[in-house]
Amino acid sequence: MSKTGYVVFAEDKTYLLWQTELFIKSLTTRGGVPIENIVVLFADPSYFVKDNELTLSPYLQGMMSSYPGIKFHCVQNFGRRNWYFRFKDNGTWEPKQYPGLNKWTSLCEAANAGWLDTFEEIVLLEQDLWFSGPFPELPPGNCVTQNWINNRYRAFEVTDKSDDMNTPGLDLDDIMKLCKVTSTNREKWVGGAIIFKFITTQLKQSKFLNSIINYNQLLMTLGELCLPQGSRHETDMVAPNLAMAHCGMDCTLIDDLRWRSDVWTWHEEPPAGVVVHYGWDFNNYPHLKSTFSKFKWSNEVPWNDTKELIKDRERTTYKWVKEFVSDIISLKEIEINRDASKPVAIPVI
Repeated sequence: MSKTGYVVFAEDKTYLLWQTELFIKSLTTRGGVPIENIVVLFADPSYFVKDNELTLSPYLQGMMSSYPGIKFHCVQNFGRRNWYFRFKDNGTWEPKQYPGLNKWTSLCEAANAGWLDTFEEIVLLEQDLWFSGPFPELPPGNCVTQNWINNRYRAFEVTDKSDDMNTPGLDLDDIMKLCKVTSTNREKWVGGAIIFKFITTQLKQSKFLNSIINYNQLLMTLGELCLPQGSRHETDMVAPNLAMAHCGMDCTLIDDLRWRSDVWTWHEEPPAGVVVHYGWDFNNYPHLKSTFSKFKWSNEVPWNDTKELIKDRERTTYKWVKEFVSDIISLKEIEINRDASKPVAIPVI
């Protein structure tokens, strides 16, 4: 039995597939993770389109051929269903989907199906992570990386908007009490997000899998009822912590700077081996002297603009940015038909 499996989710569309390619590149060549220990869970973006026939894009098929050691599993696209509703005074209403929830629904589906049973532990990652060096060691057992989003008494708090749009947030302790979580288990709550590691036998317990999804739904509903902005996309970062406490699971909070989501934005070179979560526009941090933004590349791959990438690499003074750009450019050498043009499902009104 392999000790650790590394799981990531991606929809079968260009925007997420090129990020997954870069993720695999850095995780294996820089992170040192054996390719056979990687699991990619994927879903059809047209899952809820009427009369849709499930097919794999040429891009995804090419990735499967280029990385034969990776375990690829097709999952349902729960994130594209209607999760909550907004009726309006003019006789219309708006359905709300939540694609970000697929990270968790796909993991729950995979754990429940037994696809992860060959691993003692499972690390749940995100496709927009780039590993600058050897995969930083994680403590034994369940653990999660520290993050500012989880605030036990003011979750989803907003203070930087106009007065009528600010909110003190939700008290997670009150929510746990409402859900009959014992005081002993409430003390097991930890405020982490982004990267999680689980003992596989604990992960696949039905009570925990159900709690992950139910706490997500509960937070979305509470957000719609009592937050001025309505439901927040960060529910998928808060719900798993509530689910662990609900089930009495022990979990270690990781405060290693190599795992800090924002450390790469600082005005100094990050620590060796930093894991870069590049979910923000580099242009927002002028000291990096890089114009890269993943949001520019929804329908094509970023290495199509090699000239601009090379300019970034020459312009920046940061070692990690140079290596990040070099990894992107190197993917051009892998011959894959990178067509993934299926439409994304929109909930039907």
